[in-house]
Amino acid sequence: MNTEPTSIFDLAPKRLQWLATRQKVVSENIANADTNGYRAKETESFANYLDRAQGSGGLPDADVSKVRETWGEDLSGNNVVLEEQMMEANSNAGQFKIAANLYRKAHEMLYAVAGRR
Repeated sequence: MNTEPTSIFDLAPKRLQWLATRQKVVSENIANADTNGYRAKETESFANYLDRAQGSGGLPDADVSKVRETWGEDLSGNNVVLEEQMMEANSNAGQFKIAANLYRKAHEMLYAVAGRR
């Protein structure tokens, strides 16, 4: 993991992009909860995404892979557990709200310092 200081204006867009990808994956999992043989997917960790983003110079797409372990699996081979996915969606929504508010406050602070408020 990169330990260099990072600007919030560099980090926040990456976090928001990763959270958007994560929400899309969770939504697809929920939509396919009744599909025979569907295997739940997950996004890579934010730390891994951030390491890849540092080297690319842009906002790469987060890697998506099949979940290794879930809370269960039904007889059709589908391993999506709605309770688990709803917890993921709720966690993701909270993290998105925090990141967006932090980004907004940083912009407000810059405007205040620049005397444009």
